[in-house]
Amino acid sequence: MVFTIEEVENYLKQCKNLDEAIKNLSEQSIIDNIKPDDFNSLNYIRNQENLFKYEISIGMKNRKIEQKALYINTKGEKGRYWLACSPRWIEENELKRDTEYKIAYWINYGDNSTYGWFTVEEVQQWFDYHDILLYQIGGTKEF
Repeated sequence: MVFTIEEVENYLKQCKNLDEAIKNLSEQSIIDNIKPDDFNSLNYIRNQENLFKYEISIGMKNRKIEQKALYINTKGEKGRYWLACSPRWIEENELKRDTEYKIAYWINYGDNSTYGWFTVEEVQQWFDYHDILLYQIGGTKEF
């Protein structure tokens, strides 16, 4: 992952000394110092690199990994399965559902009827409540 000088500087500012900075240096440690509001600033271009940083900063990357692992480890009894769960930036003029996040997910469940764009909150709801089917919280609705 590529980071700007400002992002690295913000990470270094929160470290007590250089030894600590080197010891704790990771992609996650730098991303942890990017505030979600920073993605609204003019310094952040809405490109793929920053999309992945944003997805990590709001915790969705880890949530997706956890769901896949849970699904595999329980042989489908828990967790979620999907063919595609891909984020993209939402432009202000295309948002038709309320969300506090700047991204939405294209999900293709693989059952020929459950696919479409879902807000982060809808995906989180789907992850959190195993009895909810994806089509019940959005179906094929698209922005």
